[in-house]
Amino acid sequence: MKFKNIAVGFAVGVTGGMLVSFLNAPKSGTELQQSLKNESGNFKSQMNQLKVEADEVKSSFLKTKHESQEVFNSLGDEIKTMINNFQADINPNIENIQGHIENVSNRGEEISKDVDNIINRKKR
Repeated sequence: MKFKNIAVGFAVGVTGGMLVSFLNAPKSGTELQQSLKNESGNFKSQMNQLKVEADEVKSSFLKTKHESQEVFNSLGDEIKTMINNFQADINPNIENIQGHIENVSNRGEEISKDVDNIINRKKR
């Protein structure tokens, strides 16, 4: 019994709500349908435009990613080349300085021996 009462109340409420909404509608049924179709078409075109723009952004991002990878690869190669050139330029100078250091060290040893010889002569 209770379910029957609830079902009848629900049916009456839905019917009444529909009747009130039809009587208070600002447009007739055909006008409302046409309006909904137009809005649906506008919505579809906006969604298609949004999809096209999203594809353009994706394409632009992928292009930028590819170009930046190329730039970083070439930049890395250039840096390696610069380092190799720098090392090639500086190695002769390093060898030259090492040679001077050896000469100074040998000269210091000679002077030390000469001083020792002079001291030993004076002691005799």
